[in-house]
Amino acid sequence: MAINQKKLLILDIDGTLIFAEEKAKLIHMQIEQRHHFELDGGSILVWKRPNIDEFLEWCFEHYDVGIWSASGSEYVHSVLTHIIADHLRSKYKHASFLFSSGACDYVGYAYVQNHTSVSWEMINLRRPLEFRYYSRNQDCSNNYSFVVKSSVVQPLNYNEPTQIHLAYGDRIDQIFVSFVTNSNTHTPRCQYGLNPSSLEWDANGTTITYTASDMCEGKATTWGPQHFIDPGFMHTILLNDLHPSTMYFYRVGTDEDGWSSVYSFTNRPANEDSEVILIAYGDMGLAPFATGAKSTIDRVRARVMSTNITCLLHIGDISYAMGIAVLWDSFMTQIEPIASRVPYMVSIGNHEYDHVTGGDKDPSGAQGPGGFRPKWGDYGDDSGGECAVPMVRRFHSPSNGNGLFWYSFDVGSIHFVVYSNEHDFHRGSPQYIWLEQDLQSVNRSRTPWLITTSHRPMYSSQIIPKPYFIILMLQLYLEPLFYKYHVDINLYAHIHSYERTCPMYQQRCVNDGIIQILIGMAGQDSVSYPYTGAEWSIYHDEEYGYTQLWANRTYLKFIYYHDVDDAIADEFVLKK
Repeated sequence: MAINQKKLLILDIDGTLIFAEEKAKLIHMQIEQRHHFELDGGSILVWKRPNIDEFLEWCFEHYDVGIWSASGSEYVHSVLTHIIADHLRSKYKHASFLFSSGACDYVGYAYVQNHTSVSWEMINLRRPLEFRYYSRNQDCSNNYSFVVKSSVVQPLNYNEPTQIHLAYGDRIDQIFVSFVTNSNTHTPRCQYGLNPSSLEWDANGTTITYTASDMCEGKATTWGPQHFIDPGFMHTILLNDLHPSTMYFYRVGTDEDGWSSVYSFTNRPANEDSEVILIAYGDMGLAPFATGAKSTIDRVRARVMSTNITCLLHIGDISYAMGIAVLWDSFMTQIEPIASRVPYMVSIGNHEYDHVTGGDKDPSGAQGPGGFRPKWGDYGDDSGGECAVPMVRRFHSPSNGNGLFWYSFDVGSIHFVVYSNEHDFHRGSPQYIWLEQDLQSVNRSRTPWLITTSHRPMYSSQIIPKPYFIILMLQLYLEPLFYKYHVDINLYAHIHSYERTCPMYQQRCVNDGIIQILIGMAGQDSVSYPYTGAEWSIYHDEEYGYTQLWANRTYLKFIYYHDVDDAIADEFVLKK
């Protein structure tokens, strides 16, 4: 094919071209192919914007093309990967791309007023980075003055195994081991054994990833440093035939790309008489954006290192990424010191799932463009359009329910049931039917303790600023079900505080009731709502902290710790 020697430079102002991605068929004005707009002193001829795919193809057919973007390199990667289809990339290799190095092409920032030096914790984002200093507080309005930048900082190994974490499988002898690298060229492996210097067994795994077009709407579907960036490849190996109550040592990676350090975990016990210790919290978020996240992580990490913690339960509002993909990288790095040593079990929250459109991409299979959205609910677009895609690609759970959305598992003498408030929980719904079947099947002689957990609260005595009908609906539909099957404790979060009730049912304290516990105090900014003084509220506060459960078949002890001093703020003991 002969190429016209004329050069064409496409100016992409404010990233309009690049932002289009798969929503490329943008037409900002519903006008004819051309139209005269009347203005003072005359008229102007305006042409209708073409489809971007067709426009670029036409440009490549007739010119040597250069594209300059006011956006950063990640947006240009979007053009190469998404807007220019595979057949175009192979056919036209003569296009040149330039991009801006503006102040707002950042993945993180810090204010440095009155600082003589600043320290940054670098994580491996699988790409080169640089640090820039601007002389004014930025709001991305071009009102800034660039001063100086660092040299480009490169990861030592783009394929370093990072974000290592564990989860329970279907059986007691199974553990999922997951990690992230930049490549899917080689089969992921886990070497493991009973001695850190002799990892005698080797297991292969599978690889998956996701991209902006896999998600439902909004920010999550748009490429850019403050939107979607390539998350790398998520690798998972399922270890089988593990002995109960046994410590294993392991590392992950490949011979070609390198290996992680050696980590260890202890598998859960098979004997219900064995004691287990769990840590539970919700609404952590990411330090330093979530004020209390670092203190909670530091306290929990110290406890994991000093105590034989069996597993950890994070009940919704995990990273608060909300469409900013780099925050998932940062959060998974934040929890790695814990999650690489104990299974990190999660449940879905509004900030992972809630969306308004794009329901055909919803991994939960919920019906409708936004899933479960009754008129009485306050379900919004809190996930930034992610609709749980990053969650289900990163975390794992037993397969006895609906993925991460609802499932159950045993830990020693405790049967845990994880359910979702973001999905239909009416009687007759798929989730309700599954819940009743699971609760009905619990062998209380083997697992005498029954704990349910989900993200949104069933009870709270705080006076929140808007009507919260979901609480009433949970009391109407699910509380009778839980009471019928003698649930001991119902854990939840969402409100960023701690509160424990008496054993109760339908707003009243009763001897055989359910203890309702709000544990949303793990790090996201705390709330300061007044309390009603309800008689069923035994203890509440608004401090950052975490909870710990100790149980054998006879006793269950629940403790709430404050981060500030790691002192006990609340505790109780149950006996069978």
